[in-house]
Parts: sequence; C-alpha cells; structure tokens
Amino acid sequence: MGILDNMAQQANAQPQMQQTATLPQTEQTGNMMQMYQFLMQNSMQAIAETAEQRIHEKGPVDGTADLIATAMVSNLQAAQQNGKTIPPQVMLQVAKDIAMQLLQQMGVPEEQLDDVLIDVLFKALDQFGEMSHGMLSAEEEQQYVDMINKISAAEQQRQAQKGENPTALEQAQTGGM
Repeated sequence: MGILDNMAQQANAQPQMQQTATLPQTEQTGNMMQMYQFLMQNSMQAIAETAEQRIHEKGPVDGTADLIATAMVSNLQAAQQNGKTIPPQVMLQVAKDIAMQLLQQMGVPEEQLDDVLIDVLFKALDQFGEMSHGMLSAEEEQQYVDMINKISAAEQQRQAQKGENPTALEQAQTGGM
C-alpha cells in the first residue's frame, strides 16, 4: 500500500473548510469543498487495498483508470444509499486529482504527465460509464456527457497547440460513454 500511504497522509492533513452562511454562493462553495474532501477520502479508502495489485497487473494507465472508475462508482453508490447526489464537476475533479497523485507517485515524467493523465481519465470515464449503467438519471448522464465534451474540447485545443495527434482524445471518442 506504499503508493497510497502518502495520499492518505496528505488528505488527512488538509484542514476542513469552514462554512460561512452569509452568502448563498459561499455556502455552496463550502458545501462543494466539503463534498470534495469527503470524496477524496472515500476514494482513497475504496482503492487503498487493491491499488498496487491492479497497477502491477494492468499497467500504470489501465490500472490507474480501473482504480479511478472503481472509486467513482463506490462514491456514487454511497451517495445514492444516503439519498444524495454528487455533482459531476466534483466527481471529475476528485478523479483527476487522484489520478494525478497516483501518476506522480509512480514516477511518470513531468513532460509525459498531461498525456498520461488524459489517457487515464478517458479510460476511467469509459469504465465508469459502463459500471454505472442504470445508476444515473438521464439528467445526470447528460451532465457527465457535457463535462466529458468540455474535457475533449480542452484536450483538442491542447493537442493543437502542441502540434500532435490527439491519440488520447481519439481513443476516448471511439470508446464512448
């Protein structure tokens, strides 16, 4: 469990955001931050026991994507059991941050980090789409699709600026959600 030891310590060391209910926007931001912190902790717990094994068995990209998708589904199930929903932007931010931490701890070179991260995220989102089939309402599904489209557009722009072929984007689009 060496990869996640550092992540767990970092998550536990982060101070809890205090809410000030003076403005609705501030309260909403506070709620989103609390939800984010809760999801980060739950995600790390969900993948802690199998992280190294999956990464070893499936490789860094597929293993990390599998862990992220598993954590996303675990969080979705926990929220639904408690009669709650998780905004897609919070779920995706948690997925991105956990993937980034795992990839950095695995020693992915800085110059390759963005490309590997986008591969991991698109594979994780594809798996999440398959694993969560029937768990999301049509509205929630559409919100995820919209977020994925925004990520795809940003990746296309990033690839165009680099002057490379958007292989991660092409793979994600052929995989679909």
